[in-house]
Amino acid sequence: MKESIKDVIVSENEKLKKHKSYYLVVDFILITVGAFLMSMGMNLFLLPHKLTTGGASGIATVIYYLFHIPAGIVILIINIPLFIISLTKLGLKFSIKTIVSTILYSVFVDIFTFNSLVANTNIDLFTACIFGGAIVGVGLSLTFKAGASSGGSDLLAQIIYRFTSIQSISQILLVIEVIIISSVIFVFKDVNLGLYSILSMFISTKVIDILFEGIYYTREVKIITRKKDEIITKILDELGRGATITKSIGAHSNQQVYMITCVITRPQIAKIKSIIRSCDKEALLYITTVNEAIGTGFKSINN
Repeated sequence: MKESIKDVIVSENEKLKKHKSYYLVVDFILITVGAFLMSMGMNLFLLPHKLTTGGASGIATVIYYLFHIPAGIVILIINIPLFIISLTKLGLKFSIKTIVSTILYSVFVDIFTFNSLVANTNIDLFTACIFGGAIVGVGLSLTFKAGASSGGSDLLAQIIYRFTSIQSISQILLVIEVIIISSVIFVFKDVNLGLYSILSMFISTKVIDILFEGIYYTREVKIITRKKDEIITKILDELGRGATITKSIGAHSNQQVYMITCVITRPQIAKIKSIIRSCDKEALLYITTVNEAIGTGFKSINN
């Protein structure tokens, strides 16, 4: 009996190791493809036009044109002190993936320059900022999907957040990116480059939102009603969604009501409104945005 239990434990451990190895390989593939796409967006569209989506690549662009130092080398040098701090403060697993991602990105930027392809095309600033930002956004979303970062301003923002009392990483990132894009305007003495860089950065961010969080944002619906049975029945039958019921007391009426909480997709909003209209016109309905829903009926926890 003891031997059989031991065999089961060994078998489960082996399965767990294979499971972890599988996801490690997938993460490495995502990081590699992401780094290549970021390098392609930068070399094919952004760097030749002195544009940037911010971060270390923005500083590298400025230094590349001022001192003719390869952009990949500059990106790597900028990130070295951030790597050292990250290893001690942000954890080994995250830091290792980020280091691998940044090294690959730096190498790809200097290897795949696409010089001959760029020389034979007549891409204007507007086209360059759109496609450069979009391709970089796709690369970044794959990197984030693997649980890594591209280094640069993302990593710096997280370090500043950890060491200071600032409560918003997004605010830190905004300040960093404003400084970098302002330096582009100052060095190249061209406001258009700064404006197009802002547009490119915005496009990159939106692409990440769509690919990383999903194009169909889910919604959390809360319904305060006295007719819970009718509404719940229709939610289950017509929407195919589950729901949670909470007993509540109305502040004005001092009477018992029910709060129904349900997570739905954006296309189902019209249907939930129709259900409320048909069941209880006096119900209170409010809807909030949920960036990501994981579990039964939505995205698997393994994705």
